[in-house]
Amino acid sequence: MKKTIILLIGMVAVTTLFAADPYTEAMQTGMDQLSEAQRPEDFLKVSNTFARIAAVEQDKWLPAYYAAYSTTVYAAMNQDPKMLDSYLDKAQEYLDKASSVEENNAEILTLQSFIYMMRISVDPQSRGQEYSGKSGAALAKARKLDPENPRVMYLSAQLSYGTAQFFGQNPTEACGMIDQAVELFDSYSSDIPFYPSWGKKMALEFQERCK
Repeated sequence: MKKTIILLIGMVAVTTLFAADPYTEAMQTGMDQLSEAQRPEDFLKVSNTFARIAAVEQDKWLPAYYAAYSTTVYAAMNQDPKMLDSYLDKAQEYLDKASSVEENNAEILTLQSFIYMMRISVDPQSRGQEYSGKSGAALAKARKLDPENPRVMYLSAQLSYGTAQFFGQNPTEACGMIDQAVELFDSYSSDIPFYPSWGKKMALEFQERCK
């Protein structure tokens, strides 16, 4: 009986310790906001939440990463091309901070590719060659680090599709890549708390366009 009581006390102590962890609580709040975000202003709010966490937790890459991701999504949803670069500049600032903490990270490189793709959308004619090259290079590096990462495959498909459209080519290759991405989303997992998992819904929507 005495051993049982000691064990229960220990379990309660461990639970209290985790519950009191400010980083975990703050990140969970941010992730909850992110999962509920729908409007552009929601993503801007999420970005601000993670930026505050990143300012405190300067030895962790995930808060700055999510600040960059949320800002990039906000930029993608904003309809004013004149403001797009300023939002992407802010996203880049956050991502640079994440990269300074964690070098050679496939998720950071993949998000970098996403930001480059958004740069293209400002002016495809003048920016297409430069930023498609940069986007592809970031994805190639990410693929070497994490070949089974579904977000790498998804954005590779997006880049391939955009290139095919630009040159009036058949997007068959891109559609094959998106099928692979969907399969990878179903099998990929990580033990790291709050590890990125975005992209499956977008990949499924892309897959529908290919049918």
